[in-house]
Amino acid sequence: MNRRQFLAGVGAAAATVAGYGGVRAADVRPYNPDLPSERLGSEPTPRDRVLAATRHLFAVDHRALTRVRVLDDWTGDAPYRLTRHRERHEHSRRRHAHALTTFGNGMVLVDRDRDGVDPRVASPYASIDAVLHFSDAVTADPETLPERFVFHVGDGAIRVDRDAPPQSVGEPIRVNSEGYSGAVPVREFPRPMLGEPIRPHRAAWTVHERTADTLTLELSGPDAYAQVAPLYSPAGITIREGSRVRATVHRETGRLRRVVDRRDIDVDVGVERRDVRRVVMRRETTFDQYGRATAPPPTGELGSSLGPTDRLAALANDLSTY
Repeated sequence: MNRRQFLAGVGAAAATVAGYGGVRAADVRPYNPDLPSERLGSEPTPRDRVLAATRHLFAVDHRALTRVRVLDDWTGDAPYRLTRHRERHEHSRRRHAHALTTFGNGMVLVDRDRDGVDPRVASPYASIDAVLHFSDAVTADPETLPERFVFHVGDGAIRVDRDAPPQSVGEPIRVNSEGYSGAVPVREFPRPMLGEPIRPHRAAWTVHERTADTLTLELSGPDAYAQVAPLYSPAGITIREGSRVRATVHRETGRLRRVVDRRDIDVDVGVERRDVRRVVMRRETTFDQYGRATAPPPTGELGSSLGPTDRLAALANDLSTY
């Protein structure tokens, strides 16, 4: 082999390696997850349909929007809106964007010292990041409400803004450099628990409603609800008979369209003594943009960014987890 052939070979190999690394860092890969309907038998049970649709959420790009409304509680302000959670999951590139807003209504404005109750245990969420956000909002200065929290998860870095600017549904998720915000490599920060709208379970579902395109399936009662609904603090909660979950799936694809969770619970909110209060919530999550949703990093500037060493660590983590 002469020198020209050797250099040409080295150049080709370098180009191949660089190209492969670029493909890996950009998370470009074949991506075509099966539809839930393709994994079901000829006569699936309602439970089979719900579990297949929920598992699909962890494989396919999609968008989810959850709105939580309190229908009844001890504050005298119900009904009122409690929280909103926007999610964009781009599994094809392993990117996830979340924007949570907690409004200044009802239990959020309870004076913990004066009233001796702590509504944080009534969090509508079970994933750790959302629970921490709700806890921050409940203990925040009322003048700072609504409280907004944004985080973005990638292979290499996690971006967080705990004092995010106002967020509009349908618009890009935004951050700013005010308050607590920044970015850290994944290796220095636990990957957020993204949660699930319906937990794996053995409870039975029934058909609540049929249309030409969809099936709405229902599960109700304390025992069944306890198996299905993600609860932040199940030890301090008693589930009442009015609790139920309804899941609407597309008949042809098997994908989830909507989950409506009616949470009717007795919860111990006492600080120095046992103090049980009833709370009724309606959590509605809609799912769309299957196969099309994207989760780019949020727009705007964060208070801190990754330095050169952290960028290399983030890139190395990205390549190693391809």
